[in-house]
Amino acid sequence: MNSILNISAYKFVPLPDAPALRELLHGWATALQLKGTILLAGEGINLFLAAPEAAVRDFIARLHTDPRFADIAPKESWSATQPFKKMLVKVKNEIIRMDHPAIQPSSGRAPAVDAVT
Repeated sequence: MNSILNISAYKFVPLPDAPALRELLHGWATALQLKGTILLAGEGINLFLAAPEAAVRDFIARLHTDPRFADIAPKESWSATQPFKKMLVKVKNEIIRMDHPAIQPSSGRAPAVDAVT
């Protein structure tokens, strides 16, 4: 039986308080016995977590109390065993490495190109 809920999600949103947010999220994840990785950067959040369903849903409910993450909608899958060995919450320079400081995903999208050619 697959009893472990695995989630993944990301959101580009300014996080000027990433170090303080790291402490909060690590505390929640540890208390709920989640395992996986949460990456925080000034540009947003990226997470991969796994645990029994109730713990994962509790974490997401807590995350939704922060207006910046109220609309985050994780992708879900199930597994029979815990896929992660430990819980990591890291503050990085970028959640998706581009090595180009002028690129700010939270500032909006580039103009779309019409499919008609």
